[in-house]
Amino acid sequence: MDKKEDVQRINEEIAARFDKIEASLNDAKDVMGLFETLFAGIEKEFRVPFVWLTLLNTESVAPIVTAIKSSDILKNRLNIITPELFREILPAGLKPVLANKDLPPFYKLLPSNNKYFVRSLAIVPFKFRDEIVGSWNNGDAYHNRYTPDMETSLLQKLAQSVSVRLTTLVDADS
Repeated sequence: MDKKEDVQRINEEIAARFDKIEASLNDAKDVMGLFETLFAGIEKEFRVPFVWLTLLNTESVAPIVTAIKSSDILKNRLNIITPELFREILPAGLKPVLANKDLPPFYKLLPSNNKYFVRSLAIVPFKFRDEIVGSWNNGDAYHNRYTPDMETSLLQKLAQSVSVRLTTLVDADS
């Protein structure tokens, strides 16, 4: 095999792992299960040591926060911030952000009761209905795990699936 074929094979394997996580989201019966499934998938398929949620402190997000806080797995992996602070940290909207330098602004996304040692981050915004409501965040102590020059289309596609499933689950409970 040549180098081009190796890269293609690796990319196909990564895409298959994302597809596996995406498919498992359909098994979630509620919001809590959706994020527990997402976190378990990210941790298992990609061996990400730190995964957590940052949600916005808005009225429309309140039912999601309540569901997350009812989960023993998720409640300590949640941070709630203002929409203004979120936009300040992530002005690019729904585009995932990968960072391994100048991390202090991103530390505001971390849960206050869990201090992770992160040297690289993948911050993946998602929507509820038509509104950005937060991000799921992947962190690693390895400096080059996430770098700004990496492709984010698979993260963005998974975020779209999370958004659609989240809206379906919350609307079903209403």
